[in-house]
Amino acid sequence: MYSLPDLQNQFSKQKINKAKKFSIREFEETEKNRFVCFVDEEAESYDVSLVINSKSEITEYSCECESRDFCLHVLAMGIFMSENKTGKAVPRRGPRKKISEIELAMDDLNSEELKTWLLEFFKKNKDAEMQFMLSFGQKKKDFSEAEISELIKNAIASVAGRRKSLTAPEVKKIVDLLTKALEPVEDYLMQNPDKKESVKRFLWLSEEISLYTRKILFSGTRMDTFQKKLRARFTANLNQTKDFDLWKEIAAENWYLFLRSKEAMTFDFYYFIGELYHFGNSDQKMYIAGLVRDEIKMWMKIGFDLRISMKQDLLGIIAENGFFAELQSYFPIEKYHNSYNLQVIREIVKIDLKKAEKACKMVIESNMDERLNLPYCEILEEIYETEGSPADSAYLKRKRFWETLSLEDYIFIAENDTDTEEFKKFRNRVLAFLKNSFSNYRETAELYFGILDYEKNYKKMLDVIDINTPTYVINLYAEKLYLTNKNKFLMAVRSRSEWVGTEEEENVLADFLASKYDAGQLEDSFGKKYYGFGSDRFSKKVLSKAGLSN
Repeated sequence: MYSLPDLQNQFSKQKINKAKKFSIREFEETEKNRFVCFVDEEAESYDVSLVINSKSEITEYSCECESRDFCLHVLAMGIFMSENKTGKAVPRRGPRKKISEIELAMDDLNSEELKTWLLEFFKKNKDAEMQFMLSFGQKKKDFSEAEISELIKNAIASVAGRRKSLTAPEVKKIVDLLTKALEPVEDYLMQNPDKKESVKRFLWLSEEISLYTRKILFSGTRMDTFQKKLRARFTANLNQTKDFDLWKEIAAENWYLFLRSKEAMTFDFYYFIGELYHFGNSDQKMYIAGLVRDEIKMWMKIGFDLRISMKQDLLGIIAENGFFAELQSYFPIEKYHNSYNLQVIREIVKIDLKKAEKACKMVIESNMDERLNLPYCEILEEIYETEGSPADSAYLKRKRFWETLSLEDYIFIAENDTDTEEFKKFRNRVLAFLKNSFSNYRETAELYFGILDYEKNYKKMLDVIDINTPTYVINLYAEKLYLTNKNKFLMAVRSRSEWVGTEEEENVLADFLASKYDAGQLEDSFGKKYYGFGSDRFSKKVLSKAGLSN
């Protein structure tokens, strides 16, 4: 993972110098800690995105050059961010600007010559023609749907033409043109005294943009971001309506279209009513929440149920305004919908800890992927800090054992878990996992033998010693294994065809054998020549410790 503050120390000077030659344009933060920009490399331009975490570490990145590695364009953006934390281009001092040849040539042209040249130029450059019209064309104060549609169509067509697939720089051009083209339309909608008409026209505008963009293939999120910002500005302005009764009429009319209509709705409309709530003040939020609350109470009577994604959105509104307790039966736990379930359980925690505990356990037991259980275990941990028994803690430690693989946790579980059958399954699973991991992870052998030591099961220890058992683990329990069955212990040690360990570990074991067995026994066991990896070396070491010749 690359760190922004230390980025230039993680690459060669050659790469750093090359990346610094690229130009950065249109740098912006589209979401919290998600940044985008254009990186210009000579005549080529690339759409680059980068995500950082709270430690300024780069967690995600992408580039239109489609390189799978951390390419030079991403590196250029990262260097720009590390050197310029504000995201604004650092002005560079340079020589005083001189009059260019183009300016000199234009001074020599008359208006007719310039007009003729521009008309010919615009015939081949529709996006430039669009920019010219937006800058110098006649300004309107009122717009019909047909006129708005024409603005959108012309802005997109000036760049896309008849093509169905666009590059990121072309999408950027379209967004710039739409922003400028729709600016007077926005002003008209926001200043129109007929707020209801403005809402209808805005919803039509949003869907019209979506209609055109759905016909074109392109990657990136610029168009979505453009529409999101457009929607945010409009709803924020709408929520500033001074006539609260008028605002309530508008809110009720549009929210009831969602809550009561049997017709399918567009995403643009669904996003609009959502942001009408989220950009509202406390009174506006409470009013919309009241509409939702009353409708849910009716749904509960007639048995109507929403799909989970929409129910989850309404849950946030209900919970924020204090209506969850009376409506919680409408929000039951649903299998395989973890983000929704977590939201429900966090609300249940506020009113009934026992019920929240039961819900957490139900989800944990139904999850096939144990990695999904972590947030539920964290909720249980919070609950048990308030009111929890040793058995509760044992259950939680059992569910989180794979995070710690701690002998201390295992012993606590063994001594406090009240579910005998579940603990038996847990024990067998743990031992099987650990035994199969000896060859790759030495520490699992130590835990495995530690569990058997806690159980005083030294006979099982003798049975499982093989070439994958680390020498230092055998040393930990050598005395107990010897006392359990000294002949079997000697045989288990001798039967290891390979020895992998430090010289110090082998010396400790050799000293132990020499101190416990007579020379004849050691001669019989280690006197033959063995060819396993390290086996002959260890045999000679034991015989030498016992005072026998090699």
